[in-house]
Amino acid sequence: MKAILISKNWNAIQEQRMGHFMALMCEAFKLSEEEAEDIVECYPFLWKEFFHKSFTHLKSMGLVKTTFMQYPWLISMSPEEIDSKLQIVSTSFPDMGDVNTCACLFKYPNEKIDMLISNWKKEAVEFEQPSKFHFLAHALKVPIGKIMNQLETKSFLLSLSYSRIQEGVNICLDAGVQREDVLNDLWVLRNRPIKIRNRIETLLQSKIPVKPWVLRARIQSFKTYIEEYWEEKQDMEYDNNLSSYLMTRLKCELSVVERMMKVFPNLQRATIRKVKPNIDYLLVGKKSSFSNTAMLKKLKHRWLTSSLFIVKCIDPGLVIMTPRILCQKLDTVKDRIEILETTGIQYSSLWMVGRSQREFDDFVKRWKTK
Repeated sequence: MKAILISKNWNAIQEQRMGHFMALMCEAFKLSEEEAEDIVECYPFLWKEFFHKSFTHLKSMGLVKTTFMQYPWLISMSPEEIDSKLQIVSTSFPDMGDVNTCACLFKYPNEKIDMLISNWKKEAVEFEQPSKFHFLAHALKVPIGKIMNQLETKSFLLSLSYSRIQEGVNICLDAGVQREDVLNDLWVLRNRPIKIRNRIETLLQSKIPVKPWVLRARIQSFKTYIEEYWEEKQDMEYDNNLSSYLMTRLKCELSVVERMMKVFPNLQRATIRKVKPNIDYLLVGKKSSFSNTAMLKKLKHRWLTSSLFIVKCIDPGLVIMTPRILCQKLDTVKDRIEILETTGIQYSSLWMVGRSQREFDDFVKRWKTK
């Protein structure tokens, strides 16, 4: 549990009000103590500005916990202010009259809310749905509240025209993009329709699945994605299954791979292309160029005596014990293993290679002082 920082200058009344504020949140919206602390951390002045009556008022209006967690600043408004904003919205769009649906608009002055809604109605006259947000909800088959909640992080939707949104969504859906993918990445709609079309055409011609983030990526990232996709396709001798690939390379059972992914969940989202360079480096062997005889003797536990020699490859069991190492940058892995070997540090585990730079440096420093 995180501790709430209390100023030394606070008096008993201030501390009491802070405690009362947290208790109200927990009671009204069933928050845990930790969730209440998170809100206090994110909104450090909210405890000074809240209206006691607003807790009861919002609760009576049906405000649910998830909405409160997303918009805790609602309690800094008086009940009268909340009602006036809700009235503006519900008058034009009755189906948006639920506070959980339109709470995202309440941060704006009444005049701006009125202007926004007026504009949305005007531009929707020539379309089937009453507003662009109704269109999004209909096209993506989700409740309109789910669309409105996107406005908190995607305010560009407020001003983006109905026609632009409709065209962008239809292009994506017609190209086979999943509705859920569009919903989770509405940023793609900021791109001009012609750009979206051209990129979709390129991807489909290359027989590459269309994803919204690829459609909006910078040109270099777009080209890199196509190149890397085909590189990975060439490595699909294991049926595009990372688990099968790891089982084959590490000579282990599926249960071992599953345990690796449980220990380091990021490995579940990795690709063969991502882990292959690290596995090749660790398991196949690594070239080095030491020619100093004294150094060779010092490093006798791993070196072959030649002017250009191969370091003994890592045992797969060490990789299995440290799955994090497969997702690290290859240069980092190389540098750290070389440091261990040139320093003469004998290791029976790779745990230190997978740690932060500070922890790795401390490990090497402690070894040197022995």
